[in-house]
Amino acid sequence: MSNVANVLAVILILVCAATAIMDFRKSEQIVESMRKLKVPVERLPVLGGIKLLAVAGLIIGFQNIRLAEITGLCLCLYFALAVTTHTRVKDSLKETFPAFALLVVSALFVLTTVGQ
Repeated sequence: MSNVANVLAVILILVCAATAIMDFRKSEQIVESMRKLKVPVERLPVLGGIKLLAVAGLIIGFQNIRLAEITGLCLCLYFALAVTTHTRVKDSLKETFPAFALLVVSALFVLTTVGQ
C-alpha cells in the first residue's frame, strides 16, 4: 500500500477501535445518539462488532491488499448508511459531519488501494 493509504488505514483503525469500545461500553453519548437516530440500543454490540471486524481487516490488509480493499468498501457502505440514518432524522450538520468525514476517509482509502 502507498504511504497515503497507510495513513488513512491508521486513521480508520484508531477511530473504529475507539468508537467500538464506546459501543460496547454503551457510553451515555452513544446511547443518546442512538435514541435520537431511532436505532435500538440493543444493536450497539453489533455495530461495535462490525467496527472491530473492520479494524481486523485493515490490520491484516497491510499484508493482504485485497482484504484492505474489501474492508475499505465495507466501511464506505457502513458510513454511507450512517450518513443516511442521520439525514433521515434531520440531524444537524454538526451531528452528521463525523459520519460524512469517515465516509470520505474510507472512500479515499479505497481509491488509494485499488490497483496496487
